[in-house]
Amino acid sequence: MASTTCPYHEVRTGRVRLRLLNASNARSYNFGLVNSRGAARGFVLIGSDGGLLPSPVDAERVQLSPGERAEIVVTMRPGERLVLRSHPANLGVGFFGQRQAGGDDTLDILQLRARGALEASPEIPSRLVPAPDLREADATTTRTFRLDGTMINRRNMDMNRIDEVISVGDTEIWEVSNADGSPHNLHVHGVQFAVLGIDGARPPLALGGLKDTVYVAPGTIVRLLMRFPQYADPDSPYMFHCHLLRHEDQGMMGQFVIVNRGQRAERPSSGHAWNHDR
Repeated sequence: MASTTCPYHEVRTGRVRLRLLNASNARSYNFGLVNSRGAARGFVLIGSDGGLLPSPVDAERVQLSPGERAEIVVTMRPGERLVLRSHPANLGVGFFGQRQAGGDDTLDILQLRARGALEASPEIPSRLVPAPDLREADATTTRTFRLDGTMINRRNMDMNRIDEVISVGDTEIWEVSNADGSPHNLHVHGVQFAVLGIDGARPPLALGGLKDTVYVAPGTIVRLLMRFPQYADPDSPYMFHCHLLRHEDQGMMGQFVIVNRGQRAERPSSGHAWNHDR
């Protein structure tokens, strides 16, 4: 894999929009900006996995576990240099789990170099997109998913097993808990969800948009709200899994199908291709 030593980006406008993707196999990042004196500089968070948030959020840090995305807008001054830096992450795990996930590390990702004269940039709108069109009152089913070791609900992945059968058009609540001391997250194929709450508390504004991957700290329960509007096919499963590569490689995943109401799920055919994210 190609890499760049001391990467930088020359900024020509007063504001620059950065799209961040955590494509690491296990490391979580806690992104922030620092100036040449090492002082923190804020930014505006405008998007997550599913695109724009309902409203911009002022922030100094955004933490991303593997598979999560974010979009931020950085305001630059002429001639200024800022560094996008990953700071130690708050993973809620013990010493070894923190070390294995890179949670204690500080590393520079990208330097932003502003030109001496910058083109004017428009203001960031106070409203971006409508809030997710999902209502908890519409949920007809609540499912629980227990993340533990390399298993979900005490089972490893079996390509010949369908774990969940969902009727097309249904809205559901998925309650996801982390039952061990390791960092885990949950990624769901084919659908995006709203985060209802974490341990009974309202989620932070940074989780106010649609997502398809969410971090679940040890000992916590994250409630997700999602709708399954299309792609009914009893023979072509989707997957849900932990996005830490070592965990999913060891079988920390399951399969679900979306069927027409009253339709039976079929046993997956040998060598079938999974429906992946759309």
